[in-house]
Amino acid sequence: MMPRALFRVLALLPVLAAVREVPAPRGEQPVSRGFATTADVTMRLYVPSGRLTVEAWDRDSVHLEGRLGANASLFGGGARTHIKLGIEARSNSDSTLPQANVRVRVPRRARLWIKMIDGNLEVSGLREELEAYTVRGEIVVRDVSGNTSVESIDAPVSVSDASGQLRVRGSRGPVQLRAVRATMSISTVSGSVTVQNSAAEGRVETIGGRIEVDGVAAGGTLELQSHNGVLDIRVPGTRIPLLELSSRSGTVSGKTLRGSAAHGHIIARSFKGNVIARVSDAAR
Repeated sequence: MMPRALFRVLALLPVLAAVREVPAPRGEQPVSRGFATTADVTMRLYVPSGRLTVEAWDRDSVHLEGRLGANASLFGGGARTHIKLGIEARSNSDSTLPQANVRVRVPRRARLWIKMIDGNLEVSGLREELEAYTVRGEIVVRDVSGNTSVESIDAPVSVSDASGQLRVRGSRGPVQLRAVRATMSISTVSGSVTVQNSAAEGRVETIGGRIEVDGVAAGGTLELQSHNGVLDIRVPGTRIPLLELSSRSGTVSGKTLRGSAAHGHIIARSFKGNVIARVSDAAR
């Protein structure tokens, strides 16, 4: 008769073998998750590094798909009204940033908060609220309305076809705005700010970066301010806005341009930098 102790050990062998046969994950792993939500779901996304693409669609659901790095795993969940999803390291002893390349589709009226550390972020189609933060990489935002807020330290920021309220905070990365019809609040430390083909109003300020704009919303006011950066203003010859230009120790050119407040009002001030206002070549 088989001793009981030996019988117990033999009975456990299949279990132990099954545990030992599970290998440590190697290479990228596919991931796909879906959630039914409300049309105005509140959502938080955290992807430390890699690439995150967020697209709005006309469905009351959230769908995430893509690939996770070898050191990454997906966490999160929620309810129909709120969801939190993120990427975290599989092991607490792994000091490298967990990486992922994922696409997330969300309802068009979702209220979305996104955080990255080092990666490329692209968001399009939202109509309600967006807050996006990153340190390095790149942020691209397209076709948005409502309240949009973007913060970056070194990552360049590009926003196009935006309306509503737009807020951008940056340090060294350049900021490019195209086809913006919004009330803006833009601020950088040394990163340049370029506003093209836009009918915007609000405030743009930087300490040492260059600011370039090519117009202002009709009847609106756009304030430009820099400590020692150049302020370069190009205006259409047929719709010159009212211009107030000043620099304490830099040069000012364009004071002879005669504009009307009906075409907008641009106030440009610099402490040490030059202030330039001119009619754009395309309008001559």
